[in-house]
Amino acid sequence: MINCPKCKAEIDPDSRFCDQCGQEIFYCTQCGRPGKGQRCTTCGGEMRRYNQLSSATGQAASNSAAEISQRESMMAAAIGATYRAGIPQLFLVNDSLHLRLAGTNGAIIGRRMGIYSQFLAQFSYISGTHAQLHYNQNQWLIEDKNSSNGTYVNGSQVASGQVVPLHHGDLVQLANIEFRVEVSQR
Repeated sequence: MINCPKCKAEIDPDSRFCDQCGQEIFYCTQCGRPGKGQRCTTCGGEMRRYNQLSSATGQAASNSAAEISQRESMMAAAIGATYRAGIPQLFLVNDSLHLRLAGTNGAIIGRRMGIYSQFLAQFSYISGTHAQLHYNQNQWLIEDKNSSNGTYVNGSQVASGQVVPLHHGDLVQLANIEFRVEVSQR
């Protein structure tokens, strides 16, 4: 785990954005430490975005990978808005696929639509617009959006258009991909 340079929250070591405050994380090309700004405060190396580093050498990657996608930026902004609004943070986690989706109010979950699409595009059984997250009356909810292969919460299918509450420890299955729900209070 590393600490966000802005809010000091513990985050995964390969994070591109802080999942607590939405701050973009930069890494030193020489020592690999996270930080912000253009130069590392530890060794003076150049700071780069995560996707600008080669995992093998720590050097800058090709220009084709140089830009962070618009969806990642939108997700970071939405996570930051959730954090500032004092809403409990929701994560949909699948450890075996190395997926950790930070919930944002109103976010579409889908293979083609929504802020998570770049992470879910490879999963052909997940619909283009599969489900939607909501935060209402102090609880997180999930709604199936007429998905082809279904949304399930703790093994029970969610009917199209039905809104079901989510709690810490619940299991959410989108088609054939299962996620564990993590909810953290601030």
